Amino acid sequence: MNFGYLIVVASNDNIDYLKLAYALALSIKNTQKPGYDKVALVIDKPQLVNNLKSPWVFDHVITWDKETHWDGRSWMDQLSPFENTVCLDADMLFLRDHSHWIDYFIENCELYIPPKALTYRGETITNDFYRKTFTKNNLPNLYSMFTFFKQGSELATEFFNLGRYIIKNPLEFSNLYLTKHKPKVVGTDEAFALSAKILDISGTISYDLAFPNIVHMKPMIQNWPWTAEKVTEHAGFYFNTQGNLKIGNYQQYNIVHYVEKDLVNDEIVSMLEEIAWNKS
Repeated sequence: MNFGYLIVVASNDNIDYLKLAYALALSIKNTQKPGYDKVALVIDKPQLVNNLKSPWVFDHVITWDKETHWDGRSWMDQLSPFENTVCLDADMLFLRDHSHWIDYFIENCELYIPPKALTYRGETITNDFYRKTFTKNNLPNLYSMFTFFKQGSELATEFFNLGRYIIKNPLEFSNLYLTKHKPKVVGTDEAFALSAKILDISGTISYDLAFPNIVHMKPMIQNWPWTAEKVTEHAGFYFNTQGNLKIGNYQQYNIVHYVEKDLVNDEIVSMLEEIAWNKS
């Protein structure tokens, strides 16, 4: 089996995306079975990886500085070194083994993007506060933060090619397909949803499974009766030396997309490193 996770990052003046990707890679190494724990990093400044205490958590470091779009994940199929890939957002953490999910995707899918995410309390998110472009324009509700694909798949190739064309021509597609609610920026989620809709493959690449379960920590979709700018305004983020995470009073077992980039600080990175060193 040739499988791995892909993380795409670029330099940013305000956010250390390499730190986030490093924490994610450590959490993958700490929790996934051998053969399901490979990680490839795509980065514009690969020399920075040498400054990490455990650069070995990245099995591949791929240099890519093509200035085509702020979110390089739209080029994931051209960047991945694996036959079977899950591309992830950098600001995520794995907390337990999910390798059985990968077995299903490899056996049954050429391309899969989940249609749902969860609150930190485990509820399915139904609030469209951040996704009015999707609901008002009748787009499939794709969460590209976890995207599985097979290299060489005609379905995936056609999908990604169209997604990149949309990214490169956002006004053309906004004027044609997003007239009821135009986003400020056509990002990867919007481009992928448009690509799936135009190609009429939404039901093929995104259908309701019991997995993957991903906690999405954007604040206004947590089913609270009050407004918030951050989840941590109302619920603490508690990570311990055993690699366990609580948000508020809720123990987390699923993949967590924590969104608030400063949550994974040097202390949490150090704990993840310690777990990885003890394991190896």
